[in-house]
Amino acid sequence: MNRSKRPRVLAIGVDAAEPALVQRLIDRGELPCLQALRERGAWGRVLSPAHIGSGAVWPTFMTGESPSRHGICYDWPWKPETMSVSHLSTDHLTPFWKTLSLEGYAVGVVDIPFAPIVGLPRGIEISEWGAHDFLRGRMEVSPPALLDWVRKSAGPHPFATSVIEALGPHDYPELARAIALFLAGVRERGTLAARLLAEVPVDLLLMVFTEVHRASHLLWHTIDPAHSTHNAEGNPPVVTRGLLDIYREVDRQIGRLVDAAGPETAVLVFSLHGMRASEGIPTILDPLLQSLGYARVKNWKTRSWPERAHSAFAAIKQRTPLGLKRLYHRVASRSVVMRLVQPGMMPTYDWSRTVAFPLRTDQNGWIRLNLMGREAQGILNAEKYHETCDHLEAVLRGLTTDGGKPVVKGVLRLAQETGGSPPRSLPDLVIHWEEAASASPLRLMTPPVSALPTGTKFTGQHALDGFFVLRPGPGGTGSPGASVRAEDLGQLITKALGGR
Repeated sequence: MNRSKRPRVLAIGVDAAEPALVQRLIDRGELPCLQALRERGAWGRVLSPAHIGSGAVWPTFMTGESPSRHGICYDWPWKPETMSVSHLSTDHLTPFWKTLSLEGYAVGVVDIPFAPIVGLPRGIEISEWGAHDFLRGRMEVSPPALLDWVRKSAGPHPFATSVIEALGPHDYPELARAIALFLAGVRERGTLAARLLAEVPVDLLLMVFTEVHRASHLLWHTIDPAHSTHNAEGNPPVVTRGLLDIYREVDRQIGRLVDAAGPETAVLVFSLHGMRASEGIPTILDPLLQSLGYARVKNWKTRSWPERAHSAFAAIKQRTPLGLKRLYHRVASRSVVMRLVQPGMMPTYDWSRTVAFPLRTDQNGWIRLNLMGREAQGILNAEKYHETCDHLEAVLRGLTTDGGKPVVKGVLRLAQETGGSPPRSLPDLVIHWEEAASASPLRLMTPPVSALPTGTKFTGQHALDGFFVLRPGPGGTGSPGASVRAEDLGQLITKALGGR
């Protein structure tokens, strides 16, 4: 088929956009482009794997596979062969757009979170130009010959040149600065995508506005009454309206791109998960498991010299004044930050006496069992796996604060999603927290342990599901239904292109 006669698709992700907020703004007439797309097409829910972890959503989208198959739920995954965490690489994944390119479609890909550079035969890949999560720490373009074109088409994204270090909802100067950077990033992204549509022949342009994700983490308290600082006195107007201004600017840029793509182009706008109010991330699992005898930490004498150095460095970081931390993040390169962060991300466990241990998370609680045959230093016999999970789940479900409030909303056992087999790289237990778990400090009734939450500067945390709005092109198949799984969105895009 002649390329000029082929269907074209414009697929735009709005990372972590909350469906309820988007619908509310549409109903108020504040997002006219999305309103027009909804009126002319189909609106529905995206069912995401964020119930496991927010880091699972984009690998699920790009591969069309569930987390139990691709094995990713966080950008610092556990490595059982080394008994440690390491920064994520997704170079082993094959995104659905590579198959489309091999079938003859020209594909443009701009800042898909966690996406590898796969060397498309036709089209262009732009990675980490303005990413929320930097895996490689630098922009990459394929084919490399188009690197200069990217640099000339849009300026450097603020995420690549400016460190945003707001210390919390009352850090008004830094929040105001961040909002200006977010808005500039949205406009620069629209400019880059518009130039790509005009100058690079593509059948599919797949891009993501990552700015909404980071902005929502810092500014969710400004729009959600559920947060304790929602109507705090002293909020300057630029901060109060900042998140809504960002949503409105994204809508303007989407309208710009829809116009540039033309009326015969199918348009899909989507988010893979949403956002909700958050008072912090519970850290109670480590003292809980130690108190129950499931985990043991090495004492100073039994640690190796590298382990002692890592522990000392972690202690120094915890005691570093906030102003000095901010300076460090602004001066140090991303690669240096990654190298320095990694050693202190987990306690120095004595693996010969540790049966279960928590994994670092940005949302749900995660527990991993030190299983023989899976972990390099595993001590739990496989015959005891389900029995141990049973006991841990019973303990978790029974946890209450010292005031009697329930702490755990639910416990997910991932072996149930893998036919009973322990997951290779994912946590064994996923804990969904009640609001009481974010208390500062969280004090349990039994066992009597306590812990302070982390991440309290972030007032927004991920909600489970996202949304999609689809305007079919000429001859399109219409509504895909009231809901679509994140792993099926790639197939939806493929069908809109006229593929199988």
